[in-house]
Amino acid sequence: MHAVILLAGYGSRLSRDDLAHKSLLPFGGETLLSRHLAALHALGIEKAELVLGHNAGKVMDYVESLSVKPQVHYIDNTLYRTTGNTLSMVLGLERCPGDVLVLDGDVLYPHSLFLDYVRRSQPTSFALVPVDIGNTEATKVLINSSGTIHAFVTKRLLTEEEKTGFRFGGEAIGFFKLSAGDVQGFLKLYKEREAEYAKLLWEIPLTEFATRADIFPWTMEGDGCFEIDTPEDYVRARETYEKNPGRYA
Repeated sequence: MHAVILLAGYGSRLSRDDLAHKSLLPFGGETLLSRHLAALHALGIEKAELVLGHNAGKVMDYVESLSVKPQVHYIDNTLYRTTGNTLSMVLGLERCPGDVLVLDGDVLYPHSLFLDYVRRSQPTSFALVPVDIGNTEATKVLINSSGTIHAFVTKRLLTEEEKTGFRFGGEAIGFFKLSAGDVQGFLKLYKEREAEYAKLLWEIPLTEFATRADIFPWTMEGDGCFEIDTPEDYVRARETYEKNPGRYA
């Protein structure tokens, strides 16, 4: 298995000009990025594709200073300011010959929950966490009667038809897996609609892909996962981390 870590974004909502990149947010003696790479190393991941954009050189220098990491390869997404993270994901997937684990760079998670997800979930699956159904910021997941994912919904409330027609699965927290066959299937879909999809976040292309492939949900047991977009997100994540740092080791 290979991994793709999405690190191109600027992170303007976080308002941390003291950091070269938001993936370098500190937690104890580590950062989000060092934690990602250490977790991949523990899993025996063969190689990680790091898709860079904002302050790419500084992120590369930081990664090179780390002693615990898988083999890494850097991809420079020069269009990151005018495109969505779907393009970054595609740039990474194109270099992966087999099954792939994709991670957003701005997620904090208990180590054991992440390892359990990667080891035990279906080859094509999304990690989900509980969230208020009325949260318009969260990437909300709708589940078919068959148990597979129907759609990803973000930046809006669910419609009444969505609430009654599907089971609400929670929030897609920012890491997921695609089998080797589904990697190629998604890349084929992307090429068919590249002009549209390159500008979008992955929720829309993957919702379309869910009509072509079975994508399974994996509900995380316990709390402690955070996607960090704002200063308030970081405060909540840091407070939870400091209460029990051993969960994140």
